Amino acid sequence: MPIQVDVTNGAITPTGSELTPNTNFEWVNNTSGAVQISNCGNWCSPASCVVPAAANGVPGTYAAQILPMPNTLGGAFSDSAWNPPGMPHIVVEPTLTTPRHEREKEVA
Repeated sequence: MPIQVDVTNGAITPTGSELTPNTNFEWVNNTSGAVQISNCGNWCSPASCVVPAAANGVPGTYAAQILPMPNTLGGAFSDSAWNPPGMPHIVVEPTLTTPRHEREKEVA
């Protein structure tokens, strides 16, 4: 199963997966409407996309990839399905050689 990032809450699956430089992942949409993702070109490619709605019990997905040198400073992206309060936050791990507590940076 590929690494997936839920468009409604930012949950990363499978559990324990990390988004590191050059990591392929999928945006996953379990809602009944298409979701617009935009302004995330500072840490992943493509910078914008439309994740299709779930259909017949199958979630919509859209392939993406973390950049080789993602911007790990806080930033913003737009997600038309984001439902928690506040801005969306997804952790992007800059390297695997840095201790985890030093690697965690919010990328929103």
